Amino acid sequence: MTDAGVKTEQNALSGKRSLREALVIASILAMTLAAYIETLWYSFVYDDNAQIMRNSYVQYWRHVPHYFISQVWAQEFQRAGGNYYRPLFLLWLRLNDAWFGLRPAGWHATAIVLHLLATLLVYALVRKLTKRPSIAALAALVFGLHPIHVEVVAWISAATESLCAVFVLAAFLAYLKSRESNAAMWMTLSCVLDAFAVFSKETGIVLPLLVFAHCWIYADGSAAGTGGAARRLIACMRAVVAYVPVALLYLAVRGLVLRGLGHTLVPLSFRQTVFSIPSMLGFYVKKWFLPIRLTEFYDMPYWGSLNFWHVLMPALVVVALCVAIWMARRALGAREVEFALCWVIVPLLPVLDARLLPMDEMVHDRYFYLPSVGAALLVALVVDRWTRSPRGAAVFGFRLTQVVAVLALAATLGALTVRESQYWVNDYILFQRAYQLAPLNPTARLNYGVELSTRWDFSGARVVFDRALAADPNDWRINLNLARMAYMLKNYPESERLLLRAEQSNNGVPDIYSNLGLTDLRLNRLDDAVRNMHTALSLRPNDPGILYSYGVVLEAEGNYTLASAQFRSVLEIRPDDSLAGIQLARCQKELARLSQN
Repeated sequence: MTDAGVKTEQNALSGKRSLREALVIASILAMTLAAYIETLWYSFVYDDNAQIMRNSYVQYWRHVPHYFISQVWAQEFQRAGGNYYRPLFLLWLRLNDAWFGLRPAGWHATAIVLHLLATLLVYALVRKLTKRPSIAALAALVFGLHPIHVEVVAWISAATESLCAVFVLAAFLAYLKSRESNAAMWMTLSCVLDAFAVFSKETGIVLPLLVFAHCWIYADGSAAGTGGAARRLIACMRAVVAYVPVALLYLAVRGLVLRGLGHTLVPLSFRQTVFSIPSMLGFYVKKWFLPIRLTEFYDMPYWGSLNFWHVLMPALVVVALCVAIWMARRALGAREVEFALCWVIVPLLPVLDARLLPMDEMVHDRYFYLPSVGAALLVALVVDRWTRSPRGAAVFGFRLTQVVAVLALAATLGALTVRESQYWVNDYILFQRAYQLAPLNPTARLNYGVELSTRWDFSGARVVFDRALAADPNDWRINLNLARMAYMLKNYPESERLLLRAEQSNNGVPDIYSNLGLTDLRLNRLDDAVRNMHTALSLRPNDPGILYSYGVVLEAEGNYTLASAQFRSVLEIRPDDSLAGIQLARCQKELARLSQN
């Protein structure tokens, strides 16, 4: 055969391999899409109501500059610094609102697209690291179908995880390309994507650590062989130095906006913080290997002493698992195993300080989204090792044993994902599930009780709230919602009593004062109503709901000028608010009538 004939045959074989690889990728994405397609018919749930439905900041383009000078929950906690600075996530919400309005199907569709894109990038990453399409396909399959990702895909507000992961994965792939050619161009792109990642979610700050780990583990002879560890260290430092300006810019802006890099939300001692880490790590190990009974909240107490079952036991399990993986690394692929472990551990570090997380929310399935890239690679390496056989029939270039194992894995993970995702269909099912699985979690109790009360099931809500008060009689959230129930039942004196009790526990909550103002209005105590509404507005100055209620109270008092100002403020935030427009017109009419008289 001539050289031209050999080259033609090689090109044909290469084309067949490319087509086969494309078909495999398409199949993985199709299976992932099939597992989540039902979520298109789900409602907005939990934080979606505050972050999307009631959030004027993401409903109008005029508010986009505000995203970069405030925390992500500014519309709810305007005077609090918070720990979440995510302007690009807010921009993502704005884009979705512009595309779909308040139709949840479109929002769910883009959440699925983000997960599919992350799955594709996982394939590309593992393909680049291992040079083996079979392992890349296994890793992408596990990542795409694993039920631990249900929270991220089925819950729109959790898309911040997949958005950040997409940027981190793309930035890392750009870094890998920079090691091959056009280093300046690819590193510039990697740094830009790194900036997108950190401004989407705080976890993106770990990218330079992942780059350092890769450079160290995959160092070639020129970096490590001739100069030892020192030369290797210098080479790795050079690899990450380009990301330093991005990190410094992010930290500087974050510090200015949040008035500090981070704020303690739960006053835990150092001992409690450290002793709680084993149970947190044990939780993620358990949910990765046994992804059932998933929910939004879990009963996970803080530990301050050496409890065997909740501190020592999970610590031993995690250590034993790491040792087993480390001992098997040569059989599985030493470099790949080491890097996969780094990818599991490094992105978990920011969520292991329970002091910076909301009370009773020290663990969430979504926190394992980016770390699961490393876990998926480890699973792929193990499955590939177990099913590898030099003999036997081949299907699409894979051994029959591999195909059978992959199909069984896909069927199991896919079925579990479909089953676990159904609990995110609406608030009632979500909160009922959380209350059933985590009855001691205060937030789970609160949400379920509130949902029952919105459905006018006051007897059921009362049972849930009474149990919560038995655990903590001073829980202002429970007293506030009991007061709202009393208000709905037109028992205004009882509503006032409960609101005053809530105020004694926490006098910095604007909702307490706005509800007091409305209760005072019903009791015909206009001076008290105005005073309480003014206090609520001072605590949350740009809340359209409080502005509107304040305007209603001022209108009832006969102060049409100041009432008009409140309704105008509402319209500045929400230009198409028809109720505010009607109230403003009424006030203007009264002012005109008074001026004529």
